[in-house]
Amino acid sequence: MAALAAAVPHGTWVTSVTGDIVYTNAPALQYIGRQGSPWESMVHPDDIETVRCDSAAACLEPAAYLAECRIERTDRSYRRHSVSFTPVCADDGRLEHWIVIATDIEKDAEVRRAEVEASHALKLESLGRLSAGLAHEINTPIQFVGDNTRFLAEAYRDMLDLLLVYRACMAPTTGEVNWDERIRRAQEAELKADIEYLAIEIPNAVSQSLEGTERVASLVRSMKSFSYKDSTEPAYADLNEAIRTTVTVARNEVKYVADVALHLGELPDVRCHLGDLNQVFLNLLVNAADALTDKDERGEIRISSETDGPAAVIRFSDNGPGIPEDIQQSIFEPFFTTKEIGKGTGQGLALARAVMEKHGGSIGVRSVIGEGTEFILRLPIDGKQNVSV
Repeated sequence: MAALAAAVPHGTWVTSVTGDIVYTNAPALQYIGRQGSPWESMVHPDDIETVRCDSAAACLEPAAYLAECRIERTDRSYRRHSVSFTPVCADDGRLEHWIVIATDIEKDAEVRRAEVEASHALKLESLGRLSAGLAHEINTPIQFVGDNTRFLAEAYRDMLDLLLVYRACMAPTTGEVNWDERIRRAQEAELKADIEYLAIEIPNAVSQSLEGTERVASLVRSMKSFSYKDSTEPAYADLNEAIRTTVTVARNEVKYVADVALHLGELPDVRCHLGDLNQVFLNLLVNAADALTDKDERGEIRISSETDGPAAVIRFSDNGPGIPEDIQQSIFEPFFTTKEIGKGTGQGLALARAVMEKHGGSIGVRSVIGEGTEFILRLPIDGKQNVSV
């Protein structure tokens, strides 16, 4: 029984029938309860009645009894806990012991708050990193739209001057001017305007300007989609489109070091928290780009998607230096990073794993030194369930 209690990650005690503690596991040592003292001595006086069990009836229909109470800790503070009392009964139906397990409700809430804060910090980090690249991506088309607009303004003036010459040549008041002179004036105006050049370049400038404005609109749409605010409930979403959006908003992070190849198969909409998955996709894409930064030649990032039974499978792979086998499992631990100081918080992959677990999915890694790394995501298409890589 002691060995079983020792394996429980929460505060666990074994008590006698009368409530005296006979065993305390390691997590429970943070409380004041010790062997020999009554377990109730740790409970807030106002909560004593909520944790009293009927020992006489405990083994008639053995079942765990659940309660909430405030428990005193070594610093003399009280924290709210969820407590289960499980009777241990002899073969003849006598109660022998109670197993008491206390889960710190407030600590769980603090952990959840910390996860939310870490996720928020990571999104701010991503936003800061992407902002300069997005500004560059938007500035480039805006710049040639501006240049083309100035060219069109000048071309308009030249064409207007030419039109005015044409009108003057055709005006009735110029009837005394012979046609040879009129033709000479028109040809001279056409030469000055360089009409052949304008006839080619004006349509090109219009086409380029339309392309530039569509590029800006596409970036804005992608950023809006990437910044999608999840509701508290999951919803069905197109993950292939989410991947394309992520590649668009992160283009400036990737384009100087690698080509991105998309091999996206037929995927049904997946029930998920899209905002969280957008962040996971971004983390994996940027990590792949970072891994290829010091590569002698241009790298390649390959993103694929497919269905495997009830799951959607998404893979991010690169042909970078790879991850040593001895640290492959550590990369998912909070604050663990292989990047230089100031280049990463070590939260990206930890939160990626948390997001995948939240969805009932999984994230795995395969890597060979000198050949590259592949991250494999599996998500249940219809919502949370047990899915393994």
